[in-house]
Amino acid sequence: MIDLVPDLVEEILVRLPFKSILKFKTVSKQWRSILESRSFAESRPTFMNKVQKKPQILAAAVNHCTFTMLGDEEGVELVYLHCHVATRPSLACDGLVCIPEPGWINVFNPSTGEFIRFPSGPDPVKTQRYNNLFSDIFPGHWRMGFGRDKVNGSYKVVRMFFEPNHYGEILDLNIGEWRKLPRPPPHHVGETSNSACVNGSIYWLREAAYHKYRILALDLHTQEFCDVPTPPLLRQTVMQTERLANLEDRLVLSIFSPQRMIEIWCMDTQEETWIITYSFYFYRASLYRNPWNYTHMWFMPMAVSKGGNLFLHEDRKQLIKYYPKTGFHISTNICVISPFVENLLPLQRPASAPEIRTYLYRKQVQESRISKRFRHIEWWIPNILITITVAATILHRIVHY
Repeated sequence: MIDLVPDLVEEILVRLPFKSILKFKTVSKQWRSILESRSFAESRPTFMNKVQKKPQILAAAVNHCTFTMLGDEEGVELVYLHCHVATRPSLACDGLVCIPEPGWINVFNPSTGEFIRFPSGPDPVKTQRYNNLFSDIFPGHWRMGFGRDKVNGSYKVVRMFFEPNHYGEILDLNIGEWRKLPRPPPHHVGETSNSACVNGSIYWLREAAYHKYRILALDLHTQEFCDVPTPPLLRQTVMQTERLANLEDRLVLSIFSPQRMIEIWCMDTQEETWIITYSFYFYRASLYRNPWNYTHMWFMPMAVSKGGNLFLHEDRKQLIKYYPKTGFHISTNICVISPFVENLLPLQRPASAPEIRTYLYRKQVQESRISKRFRHIEWWIPNILITITVAATILHRIVHY
């Protein structure tokens, strides 16, 4: 076992079921180091994208209903987050979830069950002007973002203030202290504007003069703001709503118009050019009887299935599946939080943060015959690994002798 090449161990471990990976952290210090390394955390999603049959979505465990796809064999795998703040406005990146609440910034890792919180300090201004109209605003009416620095791999929380002063702050989870950004945000961002993190930058949508779109971006490593081009010929109109999202590591803009049309634009981050990927009408009889409801509706893309079907959630966090050929299916018993991916990196506790805690979470999976078979054979995979390990060790010694 001592002479086993670490690269070979990683190549084997990256193919194991998630529960087995967690168990194998206790085999040896070498294996634990491999399983908690950055290289393993980056190679695991690449492998999972190849073998995973269904997209994964994180939901708040407000009930215990099992999600079904109305007879469709192609569904989604749901991971339920069990915590008392799970239904609050949240931010997500690479499998971690950031849920701000008054006085605290909570960060959860649903994969490992770890939870850590950071003091947020007093709010700079007390205002109630939007509290009765919108439910998706953050404490103190901060404009917030959460993402991962692509250079050093650290996760960071960003918040911007526009009253009474114009400035921004950033929290590196590895450091645990709020620090002012070198320069204040150059543009105003509305209280209800959401954010999305793609490729190491956080993006906010803002409204400029003459109802034109503008996108503000912050590079998490350099901590510099910049403007990003927007889709061509788009103008904000009355009763139109927009949302930015990370869809399969691409920045997308979802627009819901008064004509009940949903348009989803996708940006090439290198070329900074946009193409429209979806355009369809959304109709619901109850909304048609009360057009005012449309002013508060928004749709955020979550995932695309292997069959090309699109998963979204709307302002009430209901899960919507769009079939390009046949229309929509809506699940009313799901409180959607974000797309979900495994994250095996343990949370680091800086000196300024309380201890790391654990909480309960549960997976509910609509299993296909293949997944049931895979679950059935999971128990003997560790034996295969041990056999391969012994064989590799013997082969390694033979080669060297």
